[in-house]
Amino acid sequence: MTGPNCIGIDGCPAGWVAATPDGVFLRPRLYDLLQTLGVVAERDIVAIDMPIGLAAAGKRACDIEARRLLGAARGNSVFPTATRGAVYATTAGLALRDAHARASRINIDNDAGGVSAQAFNLFGKIREVDALLADQPALRTSVHEVHPELAFACWNADTGGPLRPMPHPKKSGLGAYDRLQRVFTRYSRAHFEHFRQKHRVGHAADDDIADAYAALFSAERIAAGIHRSVPEHPPTDEHGLPMRICY
Repeated sequence: MTGPNCIGIDGCPAGWVAATPDGVFLRPRLYDLLQTLGVVAERDIVAIDMPIGLAAAGKRACDIEARRLLGAARGNSVFPTATRGAVYATTAGLALRDAHARASRINIDNDAGGVSAQAFNLFGKIREVDALLADQPALRTSVHEVHPELAFACWNADTGGPLRPMPHPKKSGLGAYDRLQRVFTRYSRAHFEHFRQKHRVGHAADDDIADAYAALFSAERIAAGIHRSVPEHPPTDEHGLPMRICY
């Protein structure tokens, strides 16, 4: 029997980008991407940079802990995940600004604070992941929430040592260089360059691809049983989804 296939996925402007040991792939819908990659539920490991498990009230402990682990420099890369009520707020017919304001008010009422514009822009993809795991519950054992900066902090650490968050933001020149150097050392630079030739930066930026590879790094750790989870004993949301981040 062969081992599980490991896949890292990140959201991007054109949909979803996946990094695998065999190449980089792009599809507008997550379900189509998993189909293209031939993901087998309950066998393969899919690590995705998107919240899984939505609190009814308050902030998720995993987001708070991830921010603490990444420290002042990289902690702000972990956006507080909105509550389920805010993510699914009825906003049909509202202008974007009004829809954001309504979701933010609901989140405040749920004791989770306001919703930033960056977090609000993730709502569509959060709902897509949530719907997929509701429609195909067998995928729940295969799909794991990860965060690229936790992955890179683990990747950057000495074996078995404490996390070492990346020293520069990913959008900076040095930050982009540092992350891609790690990717090219462990994985195929040719796969990155082949994808870059086929797809415009506006569809998937270099940092989207690097983040997908960071998710792949975490997927391989999960498959090997050497990953960590924050929190170690995660609570579940009202749909039974664990609220945790693996790395």
